[in-house]
Amino acid sequence: MALDPVVGIHSGRTLGVEAVMDNAVALGYASTHDLLDAAFDSSDGSDPLRAQNRLLDIETAAHQAAVRLFAALPDNPALKLFLNLDSRLLANADRIVAGLRASLSDHGIAPTSVVLTISERMPFVNVEALCDGAPGADAAHEDLERLLATLRGLSGRLALADFGAGSASLPLLTLTRPDFVKLDRFFVQAQARDRGRRLALQGLVNLAQPLGTLVIAEGVETVEQYQTCRQAGCEYLQGPLAGPRVTAAQDLPRTYEGIRSLSEIDHRRVGNDAALIAAQTEYMAPITMGTAMAEVFECFRQAKDQTFLPAVDAADEPVGIIREADLKEYTYSLYGKDLLSNRALGRTLDGFVVRAPVADVTTPAEKILDVFSASGGAECVLITRDRKYMGFLSASSLLKVISEKNLAMARDQNPLSRLPGNTMINEYIFEALHTTDRPSTLVYLDFDNFKPFNDTYGYRQGDRAITLFAELLRKALPREDVFVGHVGGDDFFVGFRDFDPDHVVHLIGDLIERFRRDVESFYDEEARRTGFIVARDREGVERHLPLLTASAAVIEIPRGHSTRSADEIAGLIARYKKKAKESASKIAAARLDDGAPADPTGADAPRPDPVRA
Repeated sequence: MALDPVVGIHSGRTLGVEAVMDNAVALGYASTHDLLDAAFDSSDGSDPLRAQNRLLDIETAAHQAAVRLFAALPDNPALKLFLNLDSRLLANADRIVAGLRASLSDHGIAPTSVVLTISERMPFVNVEALCDGAPGADAAHEDLERLLATLRGLSGRLALADFGAGSASLPLLTLTRPDFVKLDRFFVQAQARDRGRRLALQGLVNLAQPLGTLVIAEGVETVEQYQTCRQAGCEYLQGPLAGPRVTAAQDLPRTYEGIRSLSEIDHRRVGNDAALIAAQTEYMAPITMGTAMAEVFECFRQAKDQTFLPAVDAADEPVGIIREADLKEYTYSLYGKDLLSNRALGRTLDGFVVRAPVADVTTPAEKILDVFSASGGAECVLITRDRKYMGFLSASSLLKVISEKNLAMARDQNPLSRLPGNTMINEYIFEALHTTDRPSTLVYLDFDNFKPFNDTYGYRQGDRAITLFAELLRKALPREDVFVGHVGGDDFFVGFRDFDPDHVVHLIGDLIERFRRDVESFYDEEARRTGFIVARDREGVERHLPLLTASAAVIEIPRGHSTRSADEIAGLIARYKKKAKESASKIAAARLDDGAPADPTGADAPRPDPVRA
C-alpha cells in the first residue's frame, strides 16, 4: 500500500491521504482497476458469490494494510484516511464497516479519521428506479438510505471519486450528499487550454459547493492546472504537483512548500478579497462534535439571539451548523431535554447537524455569493483559513463585502465609459508580469486624429466617439478571460489570458474595422464623401486630415517569461503604438522574450491586418 497526499489548495497543508495499491503493475496488471476487475472475474461466472468474495478478500486486505500504514503516522488524529470501496461490494457494506471498525480499534485510530470513498467508475445506484412514479421507487429509496446510513455509520464522512466521469454524477451528488467529491482528472488535466473543460470544471464545482461538499481536484500535474482549479474554487488537490505517493510514514510532509508558495503568490494577485471577507467574518464559538446535548442547550440559552451554532470536528474543521429550530420539539416537551441528555435513549449531536456551505477566506467574494445563493436559504457561509474554522458570513455581511468591493471598483471607473480605470489596469499589468504559468496578451489602443475631430465637431461629439468605442469593446470581445479598461480620453487597454496571440490580433483587427465604419456617421456628408476634414494638426498647421480610426500596440507575454518591470512594458507599448499609427493595418505586435523584445513576424514591421489578409 502507498499513501497519496490530499493537500489544501490554499495552504499546502496535508488534509489526509488516500490509500492506494501500489504494486499492481509489478504483479502483472495494467492498473489497480485491472487487478480488481481480474479478482471479480476470477470465476467462470457460475458462482457470482465466489467472484465477489475474491474481490472482498483483496479489498479487506488492502483496508487492513492501509490502516496499519496510517497508524504509523505520528500525528494521524489530525489527518484523514480516504479508503476506497469498490461499488461491486456494497452488498457487503455491513461486513466491511464492521471489519474496518475492528481494525481501527486494534490500531487506536478514531473512526472519525476515515472517509469512505466510492468511485463513479462503475454505477452503484439505479437512478431510474429512484425516480418518482417508478415501480418500487419507495423501496429503492429505503435501500439507498439504509446503505448510506451504514457507510456513514463508520465516521459520518463519505466521498465520491472520479466525479463527473460516471453516467449519473448529478443524481448521485444530490442523493448521497457526500462530504467530498474528487473531480475526475479528465476535467483537470489539459483543461487550461480547453475552454469547454474549464467551463465544465467550474460547473461541477458550482454544483457541489452549495451542498456543503468540499471539492478535491485529482491528477493535478502542472502549475497551470493548479491555477485553474484554484480559480474554479477547488479546496484540495491530489497529483504529482503536490508530491509523490509515500510508502513510509516518515516520508509524508505535513506542508507542501511548493503549493504554499503558489498560494502566497495568488494571495497577492488582483481580485483577492481576503481582507474584505475577514473584516466582515463574525466569530462564534463552535460546538465540537461529540459534545453532550445538555451543553448544546446551555450554549443556546446563553446566546439568546443566536438561531444557530457552528459545528466543527476534533480538527477544528467545519462540519455544519446546529439550528435552534430543530431543537424546539425537545425544548418545549416535558421530558425532551432529559431525553436528549440521556446518551442511551436520546439522539446525539450528529443527528442535528445540518450541512452548510463552506468557503476559504481567500475565495473571491462573487464566488462565495454564488455558493450562498445556490444553497437554497442557508443561514450562513462558514469561513475557513487553512481548513480551520474562522467564523461565518451572514447574508447581510456578505452583501457588505460585495458592496464595499463594488464601491472600490466604482471609484476607479471612468465616468464616461464606465470601464475600469488606471488602478485596475496597473494591477492587471502587474499580475500579468508576475504570472509565469499563464500567457497573457496586452493591447493598448488609442484614436488617430482625435484632436482635430474634437476641435471641429465639439467635445460632445468627441465623447460620443469614446462611448461608441467602449461599447464596441464590450460587445466585440469575449467576456471570459478578457479584461477591458479605459486609461482616459481616447486611450483604452485590453488584457487577454490564455489566448493565441494571432487570435488576439484578429479580434483587435475586427474591432478597429468596425469602429472605422461606425464612426463615419459622426461626420458631415462632405467629410464622409471625401474621406477627410480640413483642420489644424497638433502643430497648428491646417491640413487635410483622415477620418477617425484606432491603432493598437499588441504585446504578447508568453508562458515561462522572465519577470519584467511595468516601466519596461510602458516603453514597449509606446514604441509599438507609434509603429501601429504608421502602418496600414493600424496594428503592431511584439513578443516579450527573455532577450530583447522582437516582433513575432521576424521583422520590425507590424503584422498584416487579419481582416484584410
